Amino acid sequence: MFIIDFIQWNPFVSILIVSTAIMTFLSTLVYKWTINHRRYKEINERQKQLRNEMKGLKDPKRLQEIQEETLSLSMESMKMSFKPMLITFIPVVIVFGLLRSAYTTAGTGNIIAWGANLPLVGTGGVGFFKGEQRVFSY
Repeated sequence: MFIIDFIQWNPFVSILIVSTAIMTFLSTLVYKWTINHRRYKEINERQKQLRNEMKGLKDPKRLQEIQEETLSLSMESMKMSFKPMLITFIPVVIVFGLLRSAYTTAGTGNIIAWGANLPLVGTGGVGFFKGEQRVFSY
């Protein structure tokens, strides 16, 4: 199988290609398709105007009004940026789970191995990708 041969040939290059080239390209496409860029730019420009207006302001009532408007614009901007993140989260988790099994099959070993014992993941992520449910593992 080509994928296994490629992984065995150079594990670092294969993970670099998959993680940076493919996943970055896909997440960029999702970002471009799901965000209203015109509105996003309007929000950022308005926030910049409000920040500049706040700099020399001494009236507490007007300052509070500007802060409330800034907060509502920030919330709208955050909602817009969460949409692509939520769309790409599940495929990224699946791809890295598949990569882990491909690396294990290729004989290169556990690519997710760290010394820390983390909640839900444990010491190497094996239980997480096999569907084991752990709240804390000590």
